[in-house]
Amino acid sequence: MRAKQKRDPIYTLNIFHHYDEKTKRNVIVFLVQTTKIFVSFRYEILLEDEIKERAIILKITGLHAPELLLPKTGPAQARRDYQNLMGEFNLTVIKQDKTRNEFLIQITQDNIEVKKKPKIPFILVSNEPVELS
Repeated sequence: MRAKQKRDPIYTLNIFHHYDEKTKRNVIVFLVQTTKIFVSFRYEILLEDEIKERAIILKITGLHAPELLLPKTGPAQARRDYQNLMGEFNLTVIKQDKTRNEFLIQITQDNIEVKKKPKIPFILVSNEPVELS
């Protein structure tokens, strides 16, 4: 029987606190990005999201070319902002081929901690803030 090959993650997910200047509110940002850098366009990741009780489900359904076809280099991205998320959550990320990664995250007013992650993830989850454009 052949052993499964370890694959490098193809996505990153940064979860962090952010003060939104437009709405004047504190939010929790979930920013999904590809690890691949695209040189022609800054693609959009098509992302469906759902929160049920203590479960957050993010479903990656594909990539979409931007409406304005101005050249811009960078990873494909999708962003979701949530308010009033506090406590422990089961986070499930599902990609197009139905592969699932499951995490346990703890969100407090001051911190976000990844408490449990899969052995061979296709997505790396971090609480490092990312500069938003």
